[in-house]
Amino acid sequence: MAKDYSLDALNRFLDYTLEKGLLKPETAKSRKTAVSKILEKIPDEQRADVRKINLDLEAEHFANRQGAGYIASSLQAYKSRARSALSDFESYADNPMTFRPSSSRSGKAQSKPSNNSKPARKGTQGTQAFEGGPSDSSGSKNNGGAHQTQKDLTFPVPIRAGLIVQLQGLPFDLTGAEAEKISQVVKALATDK
Repeated sequence: MAKDYSLDALNRFLDYTLEKGLLKPETAKSRKTAVSKILEKIPDEQRADVRKINLDLEAEHFANRQGAGYIASSLQAYKSRARSALSDFESYADNPMTFRPSSSRSGKAQSKPSNNSKPARKGTQGTQAFEGGPSDSSGSKNNGGAHQTQKDLTFPVPIRAGLIVQLQGLPFDLTGAEAEKISQVVKALATDK
């Protein structure tokens, strides 16, 4: 039986990782979103075999098409998620029996912040269009000149019209207790009238 490396097979695989709980729901959904956005305009040859995709080039094309609606860290997050999805898919397609996802299984193995978590830390960042999620900051671009490492996260949080707070330096392995501690500091800053 021939192995199927098509974009359709990739999308079925991403649905499968969600349905079977191979990845945390947030991870599976964010990977599928990144794949659909970055790979929406790939040529037919690449649709038939996603191993032929030059992800750096496709991410650049996506940034050129849609970049005005995203901050740099969000674009990097999409690229990283698409890269993880492609890598896991190729491993799965090569040998489904030995496949292990590159991320923890349904939240049991490690504690990492989800795409919906809202830990808070510092600073405001003016008005920017935002449609992305948190960055995994593994790419080479950085946001506003700030140096980012693979060990921390920048998370833009739109808090009201025209105001987005940038949470920076959050560890990928942020615990619930740490998130609660940060949220208490932010709550203390509130000036409710």
